[in-house]
Amino acid sequence: MTERGHMMDDAWYMDYAAGSLDSVGEEVLIASHLELSGTASERVAELERIGAALLMVAGDEGELNFSADDIFDLDAQAAATTPMAANDIDSEIILPEALKSFLDGIDRDVKWEFLGPGLQKAMLWDGPEQEKLWLLKAKPGVAIPHHGHNGSELTLVLKGSFHDGTQQYCRGDVEEAGPDTEHDIRIDDGDECICLALTRGKLRYDSPLLKLFQVFTGL
Repeated sequence: MTERGHMMDDAWYMDYAAGSLDSVGEEVLIASHLELSGTASERVAELERIGAALLMVAGDEGELNFSADDIFDLDAQAAATTPMAANDIDSEIILPEALKSFLDGIDRDVKWEFLGPGLQKAMLWDGPEQEKLWLLKAKPGVAIPHHGHNGSELTLVLKGSFHDGTQQYCRGDVEEAGPDTEHDIRIDDGDECICLALTRGKLRYDSPLLKLFQVFTGL
């Protein structure tokens, strides 16, 4: 894993800063991510400063009087002059405050259910377009079967870590997957892994047995 960790695409951070995310699920996952990742929270702060600067230098007609290169220069200056926010989240605390607040306010029973050998899930929220917010708990060393996606998936690591190919995802990291993504995930040794996932559409399996099992898991 790089020093920056695994960040989301800037479009997510811009939508969060602008208050224009599409769903409750996106708000909970991204707010939780920002609590756990000092790099991500600082990136949002940079984008907010850039947005404020754009408004200040806009002309009377609402047009910008500088080029795209000036925007990138401003971005670089903000990153160089502002210290990175420290990630002071206690490693023993699994749930960020954004997720805790959400759980306190939902009106459904949340319980761990069997998902597969060494795997459990807890469904938290159902939205439009088959959108689901849920928790995944996996034992160390467990391999999640090869699968693809019929829609999008955001996976935030709350505890432990996993590998997708050569890439490692640790606490605070987010993995983005889409319809073109196919992967094999293996939970790292040492500690159980707990993730917050937001999916649109069901997972896609090649194995007929896994397709049948999918009827019972709802994923």
